[in-house]
Amino acid sequence: MARPVKTVDSPDYRAKIDQVAETLFAERGYDGTPIREIAEQTGVTKALIYHYYQSKEALYLSLLEKEAATVVTRIEAVAAGGGDPEQKIRDVVQVFLDRYRIDPQGFRLVQRAIDDHSPAAHTLAERWFSRAHVAMEAITTEGIDRGIFKPLPSGATPFVIVGIIIHALRANRLMDRITPGFSGPEVLTQLAELVLALLRTDRPPVSKGKKKH
Repeated sequence: MARPVKTVDSPDYRAKIDQVAETLFAERGYDGTPIREIAEQTGVTKALIYHYYQSKEALYLSLLEKEAATVVTRIEAVAAGGGDPEQKIRDVVQVFLDRYRIDPQGFRLVQRAIDDHSPAAHTLAERWFSRAHVAMEAITTEGIDRGIFKPLPSGATPFVIVGIIIHALRANRLMDRITPGFSGPEVLTQLAELVLALLRTDRPPVSKGKKKH
């Protein structure tokens, strides 16, 4: 039976191609995933994949940018929205948790690109991670200015926060082996409060609109 090729009346195979490619790239990395295997597992021709994407690199970067954009735009919305800095930190943590639960392969795809030192990861850093950093820096700076958070270097604090979140997500299946009786789901449930406990200062907070003396 011939595999489908694209015609004007053909169904759109892009979503299926993306799903298969995301799984393979996440599991095997860019170099370990030939376009031929993506086509075979999708049940289409390589020519059809190239109808949607000019190259394997274009497909790979498209999937990475889609995942990064989904997370980063939500973080930017949190930073720009209402709520105090503590609630915004809770919401940022929840952005990562929600995305991990909805699309764990997408999370692994991005982490694999970073681990492999892929050139695409540099593109993500410049186009997307930098924007998330700016948004989170705005949150932490507000918290520091209001006396809610410790006077940590505001430029470095987003790295620490994201590092804790990413490590918890990557290691959550091993947590009960690391600390018997303390499961991964428990860690994720308490993750936002753990991050806040590390950020909070013991000083009384400064009310918004009032200056510190």
